[in-house]
Amino acid sequence: MIEKQSTLIVFWRRQPLAGHCLIVGAGPGLGLSLARRFGARGMAVGLVARRAAALDEYVDQLRGEGLAVEAAAADVADRTALKHALQILMDHQGTPDILIYNAFHRAEGLASRMAVDDMLESVRINAGGAVNAVQLVLPGMRAAGKGTILITGGGAAIDPWPALAPLGVGKAALRNFALNLAEELKPEGIHVATVTICDHIAPGTRFDPDRIARVYTDLADEPRGAWRAEVIYR
Repeated sequence: MIEKQSTLIVFWRRQPLAGHCLIVGAGPGLGLSLARRFGARGMAVGLVARRAAALDEYVDQLRGEGLAVEAAAADVADRTALKHALQILMDHQGTPDILIYNAFHRAEGLASRMAVDDMLESVRINAGGAVNAVQLVLPGMRAAGKGTILITGGGAAIDPWPALAPLGVGKAALRNFALNLAEELKPEGIHVATVTICDHIAPGTRFDPDRIARVYTDLADEPRGAWRAEVIYR
């Protein structure tokens, strides 16, 4: 069934079997692998990405595999648009049990030459989008007294990648946000963790997206007394 309203792309009405996983920053690599991984557990999956046409393709693929998928388009750094998209998804699927922030903005440049605007744009999308997404879903998780927030980080946050200095600044800000959030929310029963991926994601390698997606389900399965705030994936 297709409905048209602002950022809404398409909805497939189906009762979730085991909760709701919301992926903000869905893409053709890790994003789809995460959707398949959590969807295979019987979870309803919500996808958010900037490009509506790409979302249509992802939804078609995942539905063809028998997964319950809904999607809405928004720029993650535009808080108003993201709020509208998330509200549409939450109206249909409920508060997410798992929020995955997987948005990525590649920013190139040497530290000695990078433009301040490039650096700030990296922070705006890589970290600012995460702040927006978390703050918009957190009230529901707090009301439920539980939830899991998983954030896709990058090795540029902890190791120098000279040609990608603006990216490193953005990912470092994201990592700092995630680790602070983990400490803040742990007493409230909400598990926050970042997966710091230290190389380029590529099928058929150690950094195969399906392989990395298993790290996210492992984190989601951790009992409260054994919560990790970060996995550095090398």
